[in-house]
Amino acid sequence: MSEEFEELSRDTDIIAKMKQFRDATLKIEDTIKLATDPTLYEKLSNTDKIEYNFLMSYYLNSMFWMYLHTEGIDPMKHRIKLENDRLKKCMTRAKQINDRNTLMPRINKNAAQRFVRSGLWEMKNKKQ
Repeated sequence: MSEEFEELSRDTDIIAKMKQFRDATLKIEDTIKLATDPTLYEKLSNTDKIEYNFLMSYYLNSMFWMYLHTEGIDPMKHRIKLENDRLKKCMTRAKQINDRNTLMPRINKNAAQRFVRSGLWEMKNKKQ
């Protein structure tokens, strides 16, 4: 009796995991359809296009990483690990460049002209 219960329990676990896997696969498929919409890409700014391309590359590499796992291949010993590390570095570098450009102090040209003009100002009539 307990053997039948254990077997039924294993079957139920396998069915639940298969349903969970199917749901995750459908979510990934929906995400891919949304992400590969050509009208979406055209609306992005250059900075967003760079980030989009990095994310898509990282996403595809991650999918390949998962594929290697399902095939029983250790991804840590595969070249995909080096590619993922390279993409992470590139994404970090792009973020640093973007942050530097957005957080960099800008010169207010009008205010600078006023400072210079007031610093160079001389009285026309010294008697006053």
